[in-house]
Amino acid sequence: MYLGVDVGGTHTDAVLVSEDFQTLGAAKAITRPQVLDSLNEVLSQLLAGHDPKKVQRLTVSTTLGLNSVLTGTAPPVSLMVTSGPGLDLEPADWGPLFKALPGSQDHRGQILDHLDYELAFQAAQELAKKADIMVVGAKFGPKNPALEETMLKAALAAGIPTVIAAAKLFGRLNFARRLGGAILNGAVLKLYEDFLGALQKALTARGLTSEICVLKADGGIMSLEEARVKPVLALAAGPAASLLGLWALAAKTPNEPEEDILMIDMGGTSSDLAILSRGQPLLTPEGLTLAGKPTLVRGLLTHSLALGGDTDLAWENGQIKPLAQRHGPALALDPENAEGRRPTLTDALNVLGLCQIGEVAISRRAFDKLTPGQPEKAAQLAVEAVLDKLSQALGEFLSVINGQPVYTISEFLVDWRLTPSRAVILGGPAATLAPLIAEKLNIPTQAPAEAATANALGAALAKPTTEAELYADTATGLLSVPTFGLKRQIGSRYDLDEAKAELLGILGSEAQITFAEIFNQVSDYGDSGRVMRVRAQTSPGLISQP
Repeated sequence: MYLGVDVGGTHTDAVLVSEDFQTLGAAKAITRPQVLDSLNEVLSQLLAGHDPKKVQRLTVSTTLGLNSVLTGTAPPVSLMVTSGPGLDLEPADWGPLFKALPGSQDHRGQILDHLDYELAFQAAQELAKKADIMVVGAKFGPKNPALEETMLKAALAAGIPTVIAAAKLFGRLNFARRLGGAILNGAVLKLYEDFLGALQKALTARGLTSEICVLKADGGIMSLEEARVKPVLALAAGPAASLLGLWALAAKTPNEPEEDILMIDMGGTSSDLAILSRGQPLLTPEGLTLAGKPTLVRGLLTHSLALGGDTDLAWENGQIKPLAQRHGPALALDPENAEGRRPTLTDALNVLGLCQIGEVAISRRAFDKLTPGQPEKAAQLAVEAVLDKLSQALGEFLSVINGQPVYTISEFLVDWRLTPSRAVILGGPAATLAPLIAEKLNIPTQAPAEAATANALGAALAKPTTEAELYADTATGLLSVPTFGLKRQIGSRYDLDEAKAELLGILGSEAQITFAEIFNQVSDYGDSGRVMRVRAQTSPGLISQP
């Protein structure tokens, strides 16, 4: 059996799938402050009557990290860089925890301006007063780590507990994207460490001995060990899980061969948008933009916004404004703590009679305070404001997609304009919101029967992926693929095309090149050879596909 678990800011979902990919059961629980309690609850529901030792693999996805950065609750991360030569980074773009230092290297990795250690140490001491996590980065850092290593040593000596070297984390060029991804990685390191620790405890308590995997943003999976070091790769795993779930559900229903399907996945804290184009998810090979920061994280093309069923609604000048924050469940579900809190979208739906969740009278009382004697008026304004924000986000998402090169998951370039012909809404409030969204967007909108747990289904069915890197150095005549323990000699004329072909030959026909780079080594006597790095990964997909 295969087990998928998706932990959101509001609900924890789980699905158990048989060896022939039939759903055996689904479970849902409130995500509590102690995540272990929620995990134990869904596992208890799901595994009742089943032998836990027959679970071959558990794959987990979560939006907890993404929610923390979207809502501003993640811990602060400072940034210390050397940014010359070329375009300098502007402090205004990176905030008050940013410090640029003198020191630079060229595109070949040759140091042009050495960095003074004492200057870096003083800067690190100043930033240590403001944040416990720091990212250090140097332009062209992947070509030569010397400047980053100086900043790293200075930051550790200044007492900063967690220091991340951006080039070591990603190893690819594109300075701003490398820094953006490293900052987000630092912001969620502790959260993922705690979450994955709770997951292991829950599985041990239930007698599960299966392999544990973490879903990545591109729909592939990684080990717990890698997830603890590079959680940014899983930051958009929640949206990816939902998109994989939609992909699995779409395969069961008739589809027009060339249609584009819009996915809207609304949770309690955030919503995710994605497109299934001509039967396949879209992929962003350059890197995702997460919480406003461009990154080098390869992922399924999704867009997340802080808007959900538990989104706080503020009353301003006779209008309702959805806020990018969540302070708890709907008032109707938490009447003991309702006083002093703002109502939510779920409360508005209660007032309009579109759902009956919890103590509806609590919802009505909250909106009656906004428009005395006419709670429905304020509730209607609230729903319209949420739909307006969702519609605006969709327009911006489609504009971005149609304004840049994008690919399907099979790496085929999309050369057509994407225009969704229908929408599928997933998540808890799917059935309630489907007709409202259909009217707002003017396209047919469906809420599948499995809508509430489609994300966990996607995690359960995620296809295992294998990733490997090849390193080649013509100066030393050595080639290695550490993942497979391969080492051999190469000649001085070995080139990047040969390196790509060799790695694809090792991984098999389904593999894709995800990164390739070649640069000249620099010595005191001039160029002395070429260094090549190639990374490839087997294609993400669904294990239920033939």
